[in-house]
Amino acid sequence: MSLFGRRRDSDGWEMGEGAGAPPSPIDGAWTHSDQPAIASVRGEIFSGAAPSSARDDPETGLAAIKAKDPRFERDTFLGQVQRAFFLVEEAWTTRNSDMSRQVMADGLWQQHRFQIESYRSAGKRTVLEGLSVDSITILVVHLDAQYDTITVRILARSADYDVNDAGRVVRGSRDQEQWAEDWTFQRASGAVTPEAGGTLTDKCPNCGAPLQLDFNGICRYCKALVSTGTYDWVLTRIARVPPAY
Repeated sequence: MSLFGRRRDSDGWEMGEGAGAPPSPIDGAWTHSDQPAIASVRGEIFSGAAPSSARDDPETGLAAIKAKDPRFERDTFLGQVQRAFFLVEEAWTTRNSDMSRQVMADGLWQQHRFQIESYRSAGKRTVLEGLSVDSITILVVHLDAQYDTITVRILARSADYDVNDAGRVVRGSRDQEQWAEDWTFQRASGAVTPEAGGTLTDKCPNCGAPLQLDFNGICRYCKALVSTGTYDWVLTRIARVPPAY
């Protein structure tokens, strides 16, 4: 588990690119050893999207999104990211991939589901005891002709260990530690914030019904293909940030 010496400086959301923050691994590679399987669930950005860069200015990008989508609000989006974070982590720790289907793009969800089933087959599960979020920082906002892309860094804290089905600890530590992941969300460039709520608020962004997706990411009510980002934000990549302090 990554252990970081930096915590948020004040209450509330941490915005922008923090001083001394390690570079985002969204375009790089790293290694891990004693990590839970979810740390290797990376996913890829949507095909045709221009690669994001840490040089992209978040404030300029957020202003461009706001200009074409007046209902988009930074704090609302970050609150939805936090909700998605706890949802995905609960799906992982309870070995229930159906929970994370609603917020994930197909490629990432298939990897997530495979890792969960691997853990189930091995007779073990991850425990994230005392999980909390210290801060969520917007690192990159990138717009191109096909997609809007936002990458955030989630600085969290928990104990992190695996137990087998008999309850014996087989990996990790019960000590509370700080760790970070970069999460990338994307949507089609023509998408706007749904008035009734969207994928990150448990609503179908096309019809507004409670979000219930089948295996292929199709809404059970309106039959819209939601997991492609055509209508609203979906999570396309998770990258564990390596230790940097």
